[in-house]
Amino acid sequence: MIPLSALPIIIRGKLLIPKFLYPRHVSLVASLIEIVDELTNRNLTESNLKRIIESFIGDYRISKALHYALRYFYEFKTIGLDESTQRYLAKKHHIQDEWEFKKAFYRWVNEKGGFLGKEERDFMIRRFAEEIGLSYDIVKRVIENELPENITFMRKRDEKPRPLVLIGLYNFLLLEKLLSISERAFLNVYGRELGAIVKKLILRAKRHDVIADFKKVKNGVEVEITGPYQLFKLPAVSEYGRQIAAVIAPTIVNYEGWRLRLWVIYRKRRYYCEIRGYEENSPILKPYWAIAPDEKPRETYDSSIEERIYNALSKILERNNARILREADVIILNNGRILIPDFTVVWGKKKIFIEVIGYWRREYIEKKKEKLIELSKEGYKNFLAVIDEKLRKHFDQLPIYKIYYSGNYIPIGKLYRLITSI
Repeated sequence: MIPLSALPIIIRGKLLIPKFLYPRHVSLVASLIEIVDELTNRNLTESNLKRIIESFIGDYRISKALHYALRYFYEFKTIGLDESTQRYLAKKHHIQDEWEFKKAFYRWVNEKGGFLGKEERDFMIRRFAEEIGLSYDIVKRVIENELPENITFMRKRDEKPRPLVLIGLYNFLLLEKLLSISERAFLNVYGRELGAIVKKLILRAKRHDVIADFKKVKNGVEVEITGPYQLFKLPAVSEYGRQIAAVIAPTIVNYEGWRLRLWVIYRKRRYYCEIRGYEENSPILKPYWAIAPDEKPRETYDSSIEERIYNALSKILERNNARILREADVIILNNGRILIPDFTVVWGKKKIFIEVIGYWRREYIEKKKEKLIELSKEGYKNFLAVIDEKLRKHFDQLPIYKIYYSGNYIPIGKLYRLITSI
């Protein structure tokens, strides 16, 4: 994630406007790519690359953000330990990697007298190489591989980046940073055939532990997202910002009918930011994991309790001509709120919905209670909650079917009897 110092924005009163790049900037970005690509396979430091980009672009923050985007396509290579040398060091000296090798060298130097002058450096490298059983050239190459003359700037991939791809990546990095400093956000999705889109959004929010409330509104669906600042009261929470980006990215990247409203905390002040996905000046967006799949935010939700409930109940229910389905039904309440129960038990013509509640954050608990109260008011008699014992005080008074689990103990027998009684 880009740092706050690399976030290009304009402040107008209480409005924050991101400096996105658009197709009209293609020629500028294409020229930058040509300049950067000409530098490949040469000795170049990262600080020098930053200066080159800034001298061409002019705007410090846009330059810095573009530098972070370019790093998905280029890298700075140093000469390290080859595989055979690593195997030798691990076997003979219990040294596992380059960092441990350098530490061993400097520890050895300290034992021999400490600070090395330039004229003594080569002599000590030769002595260390002899003691450790490696050639002088290998040791010198690794010890000095961070010197500017030993750093090579290279492409990570066979082809240089395309301008529109780099623009989309730059824009996405800006959006991700804004999400990481947000207090709250509203994503409105408009258009037809929203059912599948909304269901995927709800499930992604759950699997990435993002607190979000879904509501049916005129012509679409509104998603209220609890931002990192509201949850953690910190200036920026990068990891939670990444998770929000992972939840909404497939929608805002591939679907045109959307609007994102953000309330962000920037330098201790609150600003409003709005981004639309169906206008001429809508930004192109390209998630970085489309380029580097290993960097896609991992799902953080712990589904072990759900797995155990599903595995235990499925066996019992099958013997009784019933079945349990995961996240199969969508419930839309009269106030427009939407929820997908964790399980649906289908027993003949009867359906029982089961929701597992174990997340502890206050904001999550309050939103969940509101939905359960609304379910009760609307007369849902076939809804059952399986709740963490630690949350008993929050849910005990609710007029719904419920049982509690503690740690790894889930009262499956009691749960099954409750299902049969509903």
